[in-house]
Parts: sequence; structure tokens; C-alpha cells
Amino acid sequence: MAITETITSGSNRVTQHGLLIGGQWVEPVDGSSYRLTSPVTGREIAEIAAGGPEDVERAVQAAATAFYENEFRTNFERAQWCDRIADTIDSRRDHLAEELVLEHGKPIGEAKAEVSSAAMGFRLAAEEGRRLVGETLPVSDVHKRVMTIRRPLGVWAVFTPWNFPANIPVEYLGPAIASGNTVVWKPASSTARIAVRLAECIADSDIPTGVVNLVTGPAARIASHLIHQVDVVGVGFTGSSAVGRAVAADAAGKYVVLELGGNGPVIVLGDADLERAVPAVGSAAFWNAGQSCTAAERIIAEPGAYEELTAGLRNVAKGIRLGDPRDSATTMGPVHGESTAEKMDEHIADAVRQGAEILAGGVRREGAPTRLYYEPTVLASVPPSALVHQEETFGPIAPVTEVSGDEAILEVCAASKLGLSAAIFTRDIARGIRLAERLTNGQVIINDTSNYWELHMPFGGSPRTDSGIGRLGGKYMLHAMTQIKSISVDVS
Repeated sequence: MAITETITSGSNRVTQHGLLIGGQWVEPVDGSSYRLTSPVTGREIAEIAAGGPEDVERAVQAAATAFYENEFRTNFERAQWCDRIADTIDSRRDHLAEELVLEHGKPIGEAKAEVSSAAMGFRLAAEEGRRLVGETLPVSDVHKRVMTIRRPLGVWAVFTPWNFPANIPVEYLGPAIASGNTVVWKPASSTARIAVRLAECIADSDIPTGVVNLVTGPAARIASHLIHQVDVVGVGFTGSSAVGRAVAADAAGKYVVLELGGNGPVIVLGDADLERAVPAVGSAAFWNAGQSCTAAERIIAEPGAYEELTAGLRNVAKGIRLGDPRDSATTMGPVHGESTAEKMDEHIADAVRQGAEILAGGVRREGAPTRLYYEPTVLASVPPSALVHQEETFGPIAPVTEVSGDEAILEVCAASKLGLSAAIFTRDIARGIRLAERLTNGQVIINDTSNYWELHMPFGGSPRTDSGIGRLGGKYMLHAMTQIKSISVDVS
């Protein structure tokens, strides 16, 4: 199945896409495919190849061959590959963003920013690859000189989600290429077209064939088979905690990096600067329609801030323009899929049953092109026992709970098993730092949105939580994808 475009039913364009294996776009062995429907319009937009076990084996073999053929290329050569990929992405930014909007549902401004971030991720990988250094070690033997170098590991299986389908893959692909590894990439099924477009950018940037291979299709057909391949030495996965546990079990004995679910908390202390906190918390709750693992899905406010915060968040929600994300005036599009909308339904109903009050939203928009346009929602008086405190909602929701005092706040925070990103708003920086040190989160931001992160920063879950293993970001991912080799030389 070559990369082609067909016209069906009037002006509706349906694109067709194959698998990228060993530098060639090929059909699945069994010819299987599936259709993608846009959450924006409800219309079919793409026919995607559904790879199977034999396609996985072909891709892993291509990746293994590419690894051995290119293992001893220099870091500077690999950095040039990453820079060329970034240039190709930049040259296609507008088209990539337009397709991302239609396939995912995020507003066009957010889509353009995500594509630009993907290009930046490859450039960062290039820079970090050039600085992938070892060290010289002092030893007791006067006749020895000892140095360390970093060497690539081999073939990585990479699984990426649908919420940032252009940017999150680069957090794995860039470091893999820059450090000398090769990849078989399985993207989320529902955002496979933008994955194909990103793979096209890689394939068209004059890098060795087989370094990156793309196998699309339902995870049930290929995921476990891919992880169990003997030549696969490492597994990178970003997604839900439940699926992450299954991936970790399948990957026993291999290198793993798992970036899993999050559920805040966002803590607004009684002395917080609310002129700063309200827009930051609102942005964290509703950016990307709340479909971020660092979103403000669990907001804990002290009595001194609670009333003004909830009123402010209601105003933020009322000011959001929900609509067609292709319109530059739209500030929030539909959620990506029915499962997210259903979880919003469930979590809102559960919170209301337990005494919460809906201050804004709480329903799907009537008369929209699909049932995925969900009104930005603010809940007040949410009890800590509510599902929104226990689980990741992953939708446009800002649930606020009133709690007073550090110990009580920490107790409520500990009610969730997730520990990815948290935020604290306070004028008392010493108190904020003490709380940050006690929170079981891999990242804590003080006086800014919980979504704050830059590509070079370490990012991942905390121990004793279900939010993952290892760290993404800049040099940290390159270190995860390489081994330290010691070389001792006798100079006597």
C-alpha cells in the first residue's frame, strides 16, 4: 500500500498509508487496514495499514541490520541526521499541523506549536549527541589509564500515545538516532496518519535506511509480539498506567523507559497570588482539552484561596471558545475519542453524586459535528473520595477541593497512586519547597502551570507510584539508551 491520496464522496479526501520497513513503504503481509475518522468532522480521513506479526519481524530485522551497519558512525554524523530531519519538519510545518488538527482535534495554533516542538526535539537530540561524553577515571595502578565511553544498545521498540502524536515520538526517536540506536515505532492507532507524515520526514532526510521503522495498526495485533523479539533490547512507552504495567511485564529483562499516567495535584495555598494562579491553573486544565498527563485534573485549595479560585476558573471556562479547531479563533477543540468523553461523563456524575457542584460545563455540546465537543468543566466542593481524585480523567475538567494545612493537603495528595507532575502556588517559597520535597511526584512546579516543561529537562514518574520508570528529556534519554563501557590501557 503506497502513500497515495484518493477522493471519495464529494470533497472528502481519504489518504492511504503503508508501513515503513527498511526504508521502503510497503503493504502489510496480510493486506489488512483500518479507517480513521476525524473527531472534528466525524468523517473518514485515512486508510491505515494494519501491521501483523510478520510485519513486526520484518521491521525488527531491518532495524537490527541498520544497527550493525551504522553502529560505529560518529556522533557528529548522527547529529547531522537529526538536524536534517528537523529542517524537513520545519519545511512542512503548516501541512503537518493541518493534518494534525483534523486527525487529533486540537486547535490549529496548538498544532503548529507541537510540530515546531517536534523539530526542536530533533535539534536538541543533535546537540546532546555531540556532547555524549565519557570520562577519564583516576585509578590506583600507576601503569593503567582508564576511560569510559557511551555505546548504543541496539534495537528499541517504541510505543507512543495519541495526545501529542507529533511531539512525544520525538522524545524517543531523536535520542535513539543521535545515540546510534535503531527503532521500530508503533504509534497510537487513532493518530497513525500524523505518525506516517513524521516518518516521511525522517525517510526523506537522507538518513540510513532501517534506522527508523514504522509499523501501524491495533496494538493487540503487534505490541506483545514486538516487545518479545529477541533483537529488541529496549522498550520505550508513553501511555496509561494500566497498559504500562503490561508492557513492563512483557519487557522483563530488557531496558525500559515508561512515562505513564498523572493526576496532579495542583495545590493553591491560602497566600497564593491568585492573579497569577487562576490563569495558570485554567490553562493547565483546558490546554489540549485537558488531554495531558500533567494537566490540572486535581486542584486542592486552602480556604483563603478557594472562593476566588473557583470563581476565577469558572470565568476562564466561560471564556474558552469551543469549536472547529481549524478556525484560528477557536481555543479548544473536541476531545480525541469517545473513551475520553465517556470518562468525563462518569467522573462528573460520580463527583456530583458525592456532593460536588458544577460551576461550568459538565456536558457535551449539543448540535456539534460529533459528540466529542465537551464543554470545559469546573467542579467545586469535590470530595477526596471522588473518582477525579483517584483516576486520570484526561479531559477538560478543573475539579476543586478545599483542604487546609500541610498534613491534610499531603494526605489528600497521597490518595492517588499517580505521581508525575504537581504544581504549588504560594508566596511563601520556603513552605512551597518543603511541600515539593514531600510530594511523591517526579516533577513539582512552583507558581506556574503544572504543564510547564522544556525538552531538555528530566521528566518522569516518582517511585512508589504508577507513573513510570526512568526519565525522558535531553541527555537523560540519551543516557537511558546507551551503556557505559570502560576501557583500561596498560602503559607500562
